[in-house]
Parts: sequence; C-alpha cells; structure tokens
Amino acid sequence: MALINNAKREINAKLVYYGPGLSGKATNLNYIYRKLKPEHRGKLKTMNVGKDRMMFFDFAPAGQGKVGEYDIRFHVYSIIGETTDDTAWKMVLKGADGVVFVADSTPDRMKANLESLDNLKKIMRGYGKSIKDLPGVLQCNKHDIDPALSLEEMEKALNYGCYTVMPAVAKRGEGVLDSLMSLMKTVLKELRESELELEKEPELVPGLSIPTTSGQEEFRVTEIAPDTCESYFSTTPAVAAETETTTPATAPGNAVEEGGDEPLIEMAGEAEPLSGGRLRLPLNIKYGGREKKVAVTVSISLEL
Repeated sequence: MALINNAKREINAKLVYYGPGLSGKATNLNYIYRKLKPEHRGKLKTMNVGKDRMMFFDFAPAGQGKVGEYDIRFHVYSIIGETTDDTAWKMVLKGADGVVFVADSTPDRMKANLESLDNLKKIMRGYGKSIKDLPGVLQCNKHDIDPALSLEEMEKALNYGCYTVMPAVAKRGEGVLDSLMSLMKTVLKELRESELELEKEPELVPGLSIPTTSGQEEFRVTEIAPDTCESYFSTTPAVAAETETTTPATAPGNAVEEGGDEPLIEMAGEAEPLSGGRLRLPLNIKYGGREKKVAVTVSISLEL
C-alpha cells in the first residue's frame, strides 16, 4: 500500500523485484540505478537480513506522476542471490505496490521459476492477497541464451497474475527500463482508480522511515507518458551492471551504501525505554578504521 509523507508532500510506492536466485534481480537494480540521473535518485544500499542480502534505493520521476499536490517517490527493493528462507522476502513484499517477477529463460531453470512463483503466492496469501491483486510485470530475462524458452512457453507456465510480459537481457540493459516503466504506469493507474487511505504508520523495511497521519482523502493521479522517461533517465551508457552475488555485505542487520565512505552505524545493544516517551539507543559507530560507542536518546510524540 502506498504510504503518505505529509511533511514532504510525497506518496511513496514500493516496487519489488522478485524471482529465483541468480535470475538477474541485482543486475536489473544496478542498471536502473546507474541510468537514473543522480538528482532524481537516493543512495543505493545493501543490507543483510539474517543470512540473506537486501538491495534497495528510491527515486522520484522528475515531476511526473503527481497525485494532486503530492509527488510520487518509488522505493525499489529486492533480495539478491540465493535465499535461505522466506523471512527476507516477507519483509520486502509487505505493503508492496507492484512486482517485477524476474524469470530465468534458461530451460533447466524453469523448476526454480515455478518454485519461486509458488513461494510468491504463499507469501501474498499470508497477507490476505492474491498475486492477481498486485500490479506486475513478468520479465523473461536471459532471453539471448541458446536455447532459451520462448515468451509463449514462459507466459503459459508463469503468468498466473496476468502480468505484462517483457523479454529482457538485463546484463545488456535490454528490456530493463521497459519493465520498470510498464510497472510504474500500472501502479499509478491503480492509485488513480482507488482511494488512498491515510493510516497509522505501518511496519516498514529498515532504512525507510515515512511519517504518516490519520484520516482519509481522495487524490487523482496523472500518468507517466512513455516519451517522458528520458527526463529522469540518463542518456549516457550505463556502467556494466553487476551480477548477483551472495557475498555478505557487512554486519547483519545494518544498511551500507554501495561504494560510499559514510560511517557505519550499528546497534550496540537493545533499545532501553525511558520515562516521558523516550528511548535510549546504544550505538556503535565505525569510520576510517576507528570505532566509538555512543548513546542517543530519542523522544517520541504522536501527532493526531
């Protein structure tokens, strides 16, 4: 469900790239991120969730897709590499507004595609939904291999959700932006045709903090026209996309910016409740080979 940030006058929608391990999810995200103009994107981050690795970033489509006086910001998530259990996927799929199912067109990977599809159905049922209720794109990646399964075979076996079918060769960027634009337009169409309910702040994926308020209001959404994509995607060639890997990021549970020199901040223990609606957070800060322990007191207030 799209979340409302009234302070920034933004509507935040979550897009999830789902699929079997090594199907090309990280390659998609890396290519998209490198094609986005820096002024329209947040920072690309990875984070360990148990033994699995999550990749995420956000971007705003350059004034397109406004909802009334509110701008749209898309938050893109995926779990990359082979996964150990459903925990990480349950986290990123909670509240998803749309999904790109990245399927592997290699014939001997169809079993993995089907197992991943069944797992997606199971997770969505746990949230009381069907994948038919979730806007989506079936991206048939690695379409350049010989032999590759045809689009007709892939669609017949995997298109349970009646998704838009897109051929792709993500390592070359072919079909990557087409898949994203198709999903964005469908998500915006869904928002335009439904009421946005402003609810209390839900449980969010770490690294995404969005203040919300109570009440209800109806907005109309403008569509993103196909010829506007160059306004926020760079026309310069993207750097070769990274392939998926299960290499650990850093200490479990801590977000890390890809290729950045930002300090690493870790929880150094359990949060301690204090009087007056306050929390004491013990933190461990690492930067430039140095390490320091600090404690931060946070005051929490609820505005109705």
